[in-house]
Amino acid sequence: MSASGSRGRGRGRRVNRIDIGPPEPYRSQSIAIIPEKFHQGNKENRMMNRPPSSSSTTTSSGRKPSTDHCKSTSRSSTNRAKSTHSHRNSIRSAVPDTSIISIAQRPDQGGTEAANRDNTWRPAKKDDRFLILRKIIEREHFPLVWYDEGKSLYSIELLVDLKDQYEIIIKDKKSDREQKYRLLIINLVKSYDIQVLWDFIENKIAIRPRDPIRILETLLKQTTRATMVCVKNQFYDRRQDLDDLGDGRGLAHGFYQAMFLTKIGATLNINSTFTCFYQPFNLVDFLCEYLQHNIIRDGIDEREQQLLLRKVLKPIWLETHHTESVRKYRIRGFGASARQHTFPRIVDGTNEDNQERQSVYEYFLEKYQITLKYPNLPTVELYTPPNKTQFHYLPMECCTIQAWQRSIKPLTTDQRARVTKKTVVNPTQRYQSIMDIIQIRNFNQDKYLNEIGMSIDDQQMLTVPARFIPPPEIKYKSGRDGQSDIVERINIGKWNLRNRFQKTRTIDRWACVLISSQKPNPNQLSIAKQFIDQFPYIIKQYGICFQTNPIMFSDPANPQVIHDRLRELKEKNCEVVLIILNGVGEDIYKSIKYSGNQKLGIVTQCTDFVAIAKNIRNKKLDMYLQNLVQKFNAKLGGVNGMVSLARALTSSSTKDDI
Repeated sequence: MSASGSRGRGRGRRVNRIDIGPPEPYRSQSIAIIPEKFHQGNKENRMMNRPPSSSSTTTSSGRKPSTDHCKSTSRSSTNRAKSTHSHRNSIRSAVPDTSIISIAQRPDQGGTEAANRDNTWRPAKKDDRFLILRKIIEREHFPLVWYDEGKSLYSIELLVDLKDQYEIIIKDKKSDREQKYRLLIINLVKSYDIQVLWDFIENKIAIRPRDPIRILETLLKQTTRATMVCVKNQFYDRRQDLDDLGDGRGLAHGFYQAMFLTKIGATLNINSTFTCFYQPFNLVDFLCEYLQHNIIRDGIDEREQQLLLRKVLKPIWLETHHTESVRKYRIRGFGASARQHTFPRIVDGTNEDNQERQSVYEYFLEKYQITLKYPNLPTVELYTPPNKTQFHYLPMECCTIQAWQRSIKPLTTDQRARVTKKTVVNPTQRYQSIMDIIQIRNFNQDKYLNEIGMSIDDQQMLTVPARFIPPPEIKYKSGRDGQSDIVERINIGKWNLRNRFQKTRTIDRWACVLISSQKPNPNQLSIAKQFIDQFPYIIKQYGICFQTNPIMFSDPANPQVIHDRLRELKEKNCEVVLIILNGVGEDIYKSIKYSGNQKLGIVTQCTDFVAIAKNIRNKKLDMYLQNLVQKFNAKLGGVNGMVSLARALTSSSTKDDI
């Protein structure tokens, strides 16, 4: 098997087809499967003529069954033929020709279950199932099996001696709390012959064998899944420190791994990846970071509370550490402050409404001898799924964001720039990064691969033929007469904007609005005025003309105020509104675009105050506006440049092929 490290993840390309396009012009990581150990045992297996079989298990807990696991069995029969590709004859499969994989359907009862206090069972959490099954496999000395985190359990040999049920007690490392789990074994449901992988590669069958590919991918991920954070086909080391993004999130570095079928055989695609996780902060610190102000001093108003619940908090798991055990909750809402929120005082295990009431602040002082630092902050209303009817009001400072929760919230413009600076590297650095991943992953020391005789050729990247494609030529209008075409040549994806756009328009009426999170000071107003004065003169050289001076306003960062202002400007027949964003969040930007584009139909062009101030100070406003004006002209219905078709449609010389 070979592994490829491409520019992207390589999804969507079936390089195993005969009628593919030209090869990709880059190197990819090559990992070849060397199956000698396994194939030596195939003769004996064929002599036994033992029919393949497998049993299935399910992983669930409690009153309802959860997702299933299944076991699969396989026996080899004949040696794998070598690849017929001319320059890669050593690539062949370590998986036997008659390797059989089975999958179990979801049962009516069964699975990995967690015991409730009343001796009933509930579905085990998905994140716990992998650990539970590993513990049971080690204790019971199962034969080689691998697990796909909730749906199936696979094996390459007959599983005939397993019991129908296994129970285990596991102690939580943080809380020392013991939890009882049960694993139920169901039965064999379906078997797969791995031979179909090579039948597909050799075009003997037309349908891509998705299930066998997934089964081998699961095998290749077993060791990594046990020690790293897994996000689909991406893996992240838990020991790393996140690169802070400034809003309660951090950037983690990891790698992507997936198996593909290509002309030369089965290959692994390996690439470096980055993704965002929430920082494991105390909830008070997290909200200060996210809201970009000190909530200890300023508090959290109703609008911010609703924003937090809608945008970030509801799907996040919180942990509490003030009791003897670590407890996990989800948040449903906010309550009164710890001093103001009261409930009946608990006496002799009861809390009748007619008894004396106590505040959350008093309860923590009496019950846990904890003096709250921020008793005037709102409490948080917490619950434990699936029981959403029972909830607790706890102080924010007693809650912590559970570590390694992925954030899918879009990045801001500044964050994207910071992430791009860190993640975009030159080819040499990318090559070394991928090779470092391969070295750390150490496939040939993986016990699962060793057990089935699979070895990986990870010493070199796979080399494929490529060619240089000449860049296109972009035509603009001459800056002198505005009529004749001028061709700009592209150099490594860049070119200078020194002439007029192909098609522009004249603006009769326009406006400029400064939107600020706080009242702008005189210096900020002065910088905004300089930008507005220079803007029409700088972009005039590209063919966009303004007939009048702009209508100018300075407004607070309030969605309703913004909507009303845009509606007013629309009624005044403004054709375009230039908006300067001064210290506002992504939510304000989205409000502007929603009101302008969807509700009112008025063209808006946003720009960042910090970028304006920096470029005015460094006397680089012309360069900054080169990028801005291209988007600006397109929004006005203009055409910036045109590709020279004569050059674009001309075939390149074969001498550039490498």
